[in-house]
Amino acid sequence: MADYRPYDVVIVGAGPAGLALGSLLRPEYRVLVLERRALPIRSSPIGESLPGAAAVLLQRLNLMAAFRDAGHRERGAAVSVWDNDKPFWRDAIQDPAGPGWYLDRREFEQMLRRRAQDAGVTLGEGCKQVDIRHRQGQWLLDTTLGSFRAPVLVDATGRSGHLGRRLGLRRYADDPLLCLYSFLDQVAESQDATMRIQADARGWWYTVPLPHGQRVLAYHMDIDDPLSRQLLRRPDALLARAREHALLAEVLEGLAPARVRGRPAGTSLLEVDQLPKVGSGFLAIGDALLAFDPLASQGLFHSLASAASAAKAIESGLHQSLGAYQQEMQAVSQRYLWHLKASYQGPRRFSQEAFWQRRQ
Repeated sequence: MADYRPYDVVIVGAGPAGLALGSLLRPEYRVLVLERRALPIRSSPIGESLPGAAAVLLQRLNLMAAFRDAGHRERGAAVSVWDNDKPFWRDAIQDPAGPGWYLDRREFEQMLRRRAQDAGVTLGEGCKQVDIRHRQGQWLLDTTLGSFRAPVLVDATGRSGHLGRRLGLRRYADDPLLCLYSFLDQVAESQDATMRIQADARGWWYTVPLPHGQRVLAYHMDIDDPLSRQLLRRPDALLARAREHALLAEVLEGLAPARVRGRPAGTSLLEVDQLPKVGSGFLAIGDALLAFDPLASQGLFHSLASAASAAKAIESGLHQSLGAYQQEMQAVSQRYLWHLKASYQGPRRFSQEAFWQRRQ
């Protein structure tokens, strides 16, 4: 093993979960974060809100001041047309942890990256190839950036769970949910701070105002619905269909169509009790552990929270605390799945439609 550069923890994936975990472990641990991309992401990814409860995690990361200075918008009320055709309002002030924020997601990820580098995390970008072995309590990684070893290996590769799958772990993913989304430019900063959620026969919508004069519009539908291909090719058709709903039309008036992107969005869940099967010292965090349906609006928060839980497990001695980490993540998964099922059973007026029947 003399040819392998030693670290205490190697994290594969430099998304929010991986960067947060690396920052939390420094300076007590030598941490390497490997990332497939050569440069920070330039386009704005979807996933643009944090609940007020995230303030505790941001403070632990020593990021609260920088976060407040970055211009993220405070969340307003959530307005939904879901169980019936009447709008239901839930004011953000009802959340005991505070209203939370709509994010400039690209700036948020850049902030996490700067924090990790300032903390002394070694960031290896452009790592296209990783070969992995486990021997004598060490994970050995041969990569395009060199050879490394560490007793702890963490999968933070996002929804794909690429690392865990390579090591033979199974994922539960049977929901063919597709998210079609578009970032619309607003001439002036919208004074409307509501999150608007609308169910219809073929799926559900949401739109929120973002910082710097943008608004995201997203439609969630079955990936095998023929309509999805039409909407992906025609931004004007997506916007026109959204405007058929009064709840959405009143905040989309006057906005021009913009490029439509698509991504898988259904629940993807690693079987947590499998973690010890691939070898000692292996963890999964963030979307690589549990990728949330966007209806839960908890994906980014889970990335930070699972990173904090993983840091605690590593600091406590992973061979002793892995069981506690597994139990915590199983409890999170069970609560999430229960609430998700209850939410999708809500719109009874669409109960005979294929999209909703699929999720009963």
